[in-house]
Amino acid sequence: MPPLNFKKMKFFIFLTFCCFLFTSVNAQDYDDTTLEKKAFTAFNNKEYDTSILYFKLIEKHSKSIQNKIYSQHALGHIYGKEKLDLQQGIYWLKKNINTIEEDTSRTKHFTYLLSLQLVSNYFQYLGKSDSAEFFLKKGCHIYTNNIEKYKKNYSILNIFNTFFYRRKEYNLSKEILNTLIEKDVKNYSILSNYLSLCIQINDTVGIKNTVEKINHLDNIRDGIHFFYLGELALNGNEFDKAILYFNSFIKQYNFFFQNAQKFDFVYSTDELKTRHYYIARTYLQMSQCYRGLQNDNKWLEYLLKAKKEIQKGLTFPIQDMNVMASEIYRALDIYHHEHEILTSINYIDSAQQLIEDQLLVHQKDTNQVLLNQLILQNFYKAEFSGNIKEQEKYYWQSYLMLKEFVGNQYNDDDQLYQFKNLKDIQNQLVIFFTRLYRQSDDKEDLYKVLEIIENSKSNILYKRSQGLENLTFEQYINTPNIDSLRNKINSPPLLSSLEIKKYFKEYYDGKSFVSYYPINEGLIMVGYIDGDFFLETKCVPDDWNSLIKSVHKELSESNLFIDRSFNHQLLEIGEFLVPEKLKNAKDKRVVFSPSGNLTFIPFEILKTKKGYYLEQWAISYSFSLHHEYSIQRPIDEDYAPIEILGVAPYNKINLPFSLDELKTFTDNILSDKEASMENTLNKIYDINILHLATHTTISKTAKDSNIEFYPGDGTQKHSLSFNEVANKNLSHLQLVSLSSCHSADGPYIDGEGILSLQRAFAYASVHSILASKWDVNDEVSSIIMASFYDYIKQGWEKDIALQKAKKDFWSDNPSLKINPIYWGNIVLFGDSDPISSASLQKTLIEYLPFEF
Repeated sequence: MPPLNFKKMKFFIFLTFCCFLFTSVNAQDYDDTTLEKKAFTAFNNKEYDTSILYFKLIEKHSKSIQNKIYSQHALGHIYGKEKLDLQQGIYWLKKNINTIEEDTSRTKHFTYLLSLQLVSNYFQYLGKSDSAEFFLKKGCHIYTNNIEKYKKNYSILNIFNTFFYRRKEYNLSKEILNTLIEKDVKNYSILSNYLSLCIQINDTVGIKNTVEKINHLDNIRDGIHFFYLGELALNGNEFDKAILYFNSFIKQYNFFFQNAQKFDFVYSTDELKTRHYYIARTYLQMSQCYRGLQNDNKWLEYLLKAKKEIQKGLTFPIQDMNVMASEIYRALDIYHHEHEILTSINYIDSAQQLIEDQLLVHQKDTNQVLLNQLILQNFYKAEFSGNIKEQEKYYWQSYLMLKEFVGNQYNDDDQLYQFKNLKDIQNQLVIFFTRLYRQSDDKEDLYKVLEIIENSKSNILYKRSQGLENLTFEQYINTPNIDSLRNKINSPPLLSSLEIKKYFKEYYDGKSFVSYYPINEGLIMVGYIDGDFFLETKCVPDDWNSLIKSVHKELSESNLFIDRSFNHQLLEIGEFLVPEKLKNAKDKRVVFSPSGNLTFIPFEILKTKKGYYLEQWAISYSFSLHHEYSIQRPIDEDYAPIEILGVAPYNKINLPFSLDELKTFTDNILSDKEASMENTLNKIYDINILHLATHTTISKTAKDSNIEFYPGDGTQKHSLSFNEVANKNLSHLQLVSLSSCHSADGPYIDGEGILSLQRAFAYASVHSILASKWDVNDEVSSIIMASFYDYIKQGWEKDIALQKAKKDFWSDNPSLKINPIYWGNIVLFGDSDPISSASLQKTLIEYLPFEF
């Protein structure tokens, strides 16, 4: 979808409403009619200043409110679309809107919606997306409340679709386009926009179906779908195929321009200017095709063609023209650097100047397009600099922009898509500051590495834990204060280096933190051990990924039997993953923050030559440091009495030990028929610990995962889905224990992690969540959980309580210690601090040299 693909203002629309102005019985008088004829004659002759003069006279002197309304709209049109004076165009359109809103003599005039659309387009031209959004939202309210009146004028929705597309809100864009296709399945503009969206989000089924629909159309107008198909081929490295599509677009685009009247279309001046944008963009993409084909001459030829075309367009210096120019200049700089060509033209600085000029227009506007450009601009300035200090400066500026950019979308999928798109840049930033630290030994560089890595994890966790759900278009339109919503989304607590240092000093006494970040070159380990920060890098073995995959498969599919090779694999992985600084550390509590395929394996079961990790450290896991920071309780906060609700809906069906499990640590129990979803939800706000001994359904798609309650007769709802859990506010719960199979497992999403039911409760703001990585052995689970809650009530930290409970299980069942399939599945995520004050027994154990 082209950034400038606004609804084009056809000449006949302008002509129609102006003619109606002077033939209406409510608006006719002699002076107005005379001025009208002169205004039209001047407009037809492209004497726009003269036409403006006559329309201003009508607007000022006419006694008819309708004549004033039409004239104001005409002035807004001429100033913006013909004179290219966007500020004056905005002035007259806003005046038109105010006049209509203040007119109580009749219902809202039909130019009302047109003016709202057009003023939004002008603000989009300028890059003022907040202002554009305000008028679009108002226009959609008018449309949705008067659908019968405007049923054939749904272009406001198509403009809103373009707006969301530019803001990277692809889910909202898709929702609108689906509505538009239902209204007009043969509309080429709508179908081509839908094709662009499907390509962007890699919807292969949508691409195929949309191409089929377009191929059945009689009129493909400007042929923009050829360009999108070219992008699809380019993304798949089908360079020759892409070139054919791009050439087809140029051919059809020029044919449409040369035969516009046959298509009942007249180009306005702004549309003539933006033609240069579309052609330049196509040449830029063709240059990348020739780059892929290693045809350097053609690569440069089409870069220069793109440059020549965009320079023509820069006579209308709207935001998208400036952005395209900066992309072309950066591409030229890349070409010259790769070929080590010295040139008197500094293209990267030229690109910088264009962006800075654009920033002056709207420094306070939430503009995703410019943020993205600033990320790229600073990144490439660092890439092309030969000075280490300059590289450090520009890489860090690029990260700060990335930090502001990622996470600004209303929907989870869109947020993660942006993260995925910028992952390569983020990896390079991590690599650069890691190398810089190893060269300089400057801890400030280490802090930056830790900040970038941890802020890259659990990107949607903050939004969900704040109660911000995925937004539908209807919900968006009905949100009264969109600024407040946007500000809330745009302000996640992504940590700074200063906050990280302060946080560890305050909350990590006697506790270590180890974060893992895999890159192509190896593995980066960074964190805090024994009161000091560390960073370590390792080159991964050639068989590393297959080794991790093999262990994960064994754990998830095991029938409780393992062979010797499995324990050898645990030792190999364990020795590799333990940082040197941790091997002899004084800290005996460790928070691990894994990413990538490491998230599938519980570290408790890994081994060193000293034994299992669990024997050496009390272990918990962090979704991300910024999430841990946001849920951390004040150190001096008083403890509330422990109130546990146990739920066992299947104790009489196929989980016979589940009720006995609950009876060991609570009298507040719902079992069998009483353990319905309704009863559980009714009691959930009177407790601070929830223990669910039940079944879960884990799906490849997170939203289809469920927690099961008593099924009853099948007529009542008896399960909670991932999203239903995630959308609740359960911040009063200090702990949720999911004693159910695979409740800590699920699909892995880069930029977020494993979308397990455990994470769903984190989205619901639960402080700590216990869950299982694989199948739960009903009997073993009941033994470990009984011991765990006993230690919790004594005031032990949750990670230590779990460690002690598993060690107790070893003591009572020494033959099963060698088989972690039995006991290693239960893992703790989130806050690991105590839930109750320390008992006398705990105090004595901590300070005496022996246990009793």
